[in-house]
This record gives sequence, structure tokens and C-alpha cells, in this order.
Amino acid sequence: MLPTPTDYIEIDTPEDMQDLERISIEEDNNLQIETGHWVAGNGKMFENLCNRITICEKIYFNGSFIDTEKYNYTRIVDRIVQFINDNGNEDKKMEEVISKIDINKGNGERRWSVQGRDSIVFNLWFVQSKKEFLELSTHEIGHIVDLWYIQWFSFKKDKNFTEFGKVVFAIDDPSLSFYKFSRDKEKIRKAVAKKKDFCSGYGMSDPFEDLAECFNLYTNHNSFFRQVAKSNTVMKKKYNFIAGIFDGKYITSNSQDLTLIKTNSTRRPRDTTKLSN
Repeated sequence: MLPTPTDYIEIDTPEDMQDLERISIEEDNNLQIETGHWVAGNGKMFENLCNRITICEKIYFNGSFIDTEKYNYTRIVDRIVQFINDNGNEDKKMEEVISKIDINKGNGERRWSVQGRDSIVFNLWFVQSKKEFLELSTHEIGHIVDLWYIQWFSFKKDKNFTEFGKVVFAIDDPSLSFYKFSRDKEKIRKAVAKKKDFCSGYGMSDPFEDLAECFNLYTNHNSFFRQVAKSNTVMKKKYNFIAGIFDGKYITSNSQDLTLIKTNSTRRPRDTTKLSN
């Protein structure tokens, strides 16, 4: 479904979804009251969590994890999944779209990777905090939102954007309109495209990283994205594209990020997952 043409920059969206840490603490307290178990002290918390949510069936822990770690990582993934389920404009659930999430304790080639259109691998060796894991999870789930969650219908294919060289994108895939904000083709940026037109330096590498980086910026650093979009036409289009999918809702504003652009509104992070880590 195409995002609406609404200008969400001008809308004061209710912030009831914000502050992930506060919401998580409140939910832990509620679960403690319901079950009599506290997350840091009893493995029953992870078991009880997985009795309530279905994303557990898609998460595989590889290596030595205690139940508290499993609980915390699962809660982070579930929070993003539930945000999409609650606010996304598609008639599908993310736990049905996601095929598998591997969370590895050992070393790996990089912090994360998407396997195909619907599977994710995380290598925690390189992840410094739960907050960074939240950002990484959002970025990677953003790829799945882009490639599998957003709906298309046509059997005709667009040849300008491919998946590892294969022509797979339908001509009515909504993601194509996002890609074309900054690109003429998959590997060709518009001649007028500038660094300030992207959500991050990493997002400049290809259209898929661009959308995933903007999804993380929108979801977890909304104040930053909204502010730079006010004075940049391309960023405004990208903000409204993602806001249109989620009815203007997001998880966290992180208004303290605004200090990073106080003296230079064209400043962009190298990587949104490290913006305030």
C-alpha cells in the first residue's frame, strides 16, 4: 500500500509510543505482578514472555546465553515488531513476514546481515550495548519492511532496481518511489543528490541501505529526522514516505540528538545505529 501524501512534518503526532526504556520497565513491572517473577532473578520470565508473544518462534540463540540475556534481546526485537504491527498500514503481521532471526554470541564477519528478504543474523561480538542492538534490529527489520512487508500487486517488473542483479521488483512496489528520491537507477545516484539528502553516509551506498537507515532514524531518532527534513526537500519526502506507512507514529524522539545539528543542519551521521551510542 502506498503511503499517503500527508505532510507529517506539519502534524504534531501524539507521542504515546515513545520512550522505549520507560515502556519496557513498565511492562516488566506488570509482568512481575502477573507472574511473581522478576526478569533479573528468574528464568521463568523468558518462558512467560515466549508464552505471550509469537516472535520467539523465529529467534534462535547460538552460543552460551543465560535466560536474562535471551529475555532482553527478545524484548527488543518484539518491541519493534509490535510497533510495526500496531501502526503499519499493511494487513499482515511482522512475525509472519520474518522467517528467522539468528542471534550469535561468537565472532562473525560483521554486526549483522540480512539473509534473503526475510531472515537476519546478528553477531553480538561487535555490539556494545542493548541500545546498539535496538538500533541494529530496527535497521535490519527495516530491510524486511522494505523488501517483504510493503505490498505490491503487479506482475510487471522494474529493471532499474534489482536484488543481487535479479529483476524482482514489481513496477508498483511502493519502495521504488523512495529509491527514486535520490537515484535514477540502483547504482546511479541522481546528479543533484548531495550528502545532506541522505539519512547517513552509509545510506548513500545503495537504495536499500538508504531506506533501512531512514527507517531507523525515523523510528528511534525522530526529532533529528524531523528537524533536518524541515529544511531539505528530499529528506522531507523520505520522512513522509516512512511516516505514511506508520500513520506518523514512531518509537522514540531522542530530542537530545538535536544538539548534533544545532550549528550545522546539513550534518548527517556516518551510521544511524551509532548516532547517540
